[in-house]
Amino acid sequence: MRYAPLFALCVVALSACALVADGGEPANSQGQPAPAIVDDRELLVLTTEPPGPLTAQVQQLGYVVTRIDQLDALQEILIYLRIPAGLTIPDAIVEVEALQPGVTAGANHAYRVQALPGGQDFANEIIGWPAAGCPAHRDIGLIDAGVMPNHPALEAGKIVQSVFHGSEAPPSTDHGTLMADLLIGEGRLTEAKLYSANVVDPVRATGDIAGVDGILRAVDWLKSQGVDLVNVSLAGPFNKLLNRALGGAAADGMVLIAAAGNLGPDAPPQYPAAFPFVLAVTAVDRNLAVYRLAVQGDHIDLAAPGVDIIVKSAGKLRVLSGTSAAAPYVTAMVAADEDLVWPTSVDIVRRQLERQATDLGPQGRDRTFGSGLIRAMNACNGLG
Repeated sequence: MRYAPLFALCVVALSACALVADGGEPANSQGQPAPAIVDDRELLVLTTEPPGPLTAQVQQLGYVVTRIDQLDALQEILIYLRIPAGLTIPDAIVEVEALQPGVTAGANHAYRVQALPGGQDFANEIIGWPAAGCPAHRDIGLIDAGVMPNHPALEAGKIVQSVFHGSEAPPSTDHGTLMADLLIGEGRLTEAKLYSANVVDPVRATGDIAGVDGILRAVDWLKSQGVDLVNVSLAGPFNKLLNRALGGAAADGMVLIAAAGNLGPDAPPQYPAAFPFVLAVTAVDRNLAVYRLAVQGDHIDLAAPGVDIIVKSAGKLRVLSGTSAAAPYVTAMVAADEDLVWPTSVDIVRRQLERQATDLGPQGRDRTFGSGLIRAMNACNGLG
């Protein structure tokens, strides 16, 4: 069920936005710029209670309710607010959260796709993945840009797609199509069904930006479709709303695998990869050196091929680099494991992947490679 919007939501391009930090996160703690947000006058609120009392309270304080979405699968209600003139997002968070217990408010942070144009195809060899691919034993969710409308997998019914942004412009599909090809393209997963959640709004900045709101609605949709293995190749700042909603989905059995981010080794942790209930993936090249722009930290779980990756898309060969190119290799390996008993948890998946990983860097788990390079030890039985 969806509540009708009270009036059209105005989306401001990122290039025109001030850089404002969520009140739930310290800004500039490591000399980094404050995290980018989609709109510095918009506040998102999650609650499990009927929205009427809360919306009445905020309207008395000068807020404008622009939209209300019922996230049935997450058992949450998402409220969009325009904050009063003169009020900052951090102050608005404090004010709104004080109105009712159990309310979480936050900025609509911007999350960017994590691949760059990059050429040698080494990926299958270093992880032991068969050239013919592996059959999938799970459906897979993809939170990313969309998949191009004429993609053969869409025509064959192997991809189910839905859009979770408000733009009526032609959809952004380049990055999403490449991620789909890394998951279910030639030589990847066979017999797989991919649920593509298009969260990237083509009118925001350079077309590679997703808002928190779209990610929340995408996770709700995937959960409603019974999808419990999800690949996320987006990265951005800590956000309390994502922490709440994605944490709830993970507690209910959703395994989330995410790109670590491409802001460089000195950058702060990027999310959702840095959440403890998400498996964080970094990228390595053919020589097993870490990708030069990969985010590093104690939260890094595993490494996978992600530099100069050749992808055959729409009959053409494409080369890309980034941690988002690495995440699908881990997701595919989990989907191909016929011995993994579902429902499961990210902790179980993490431990099994770690046991078979090839250690890289200093002995044992480290901030650069996590527990090391993923390995398909028994051909298509990835976690065997």
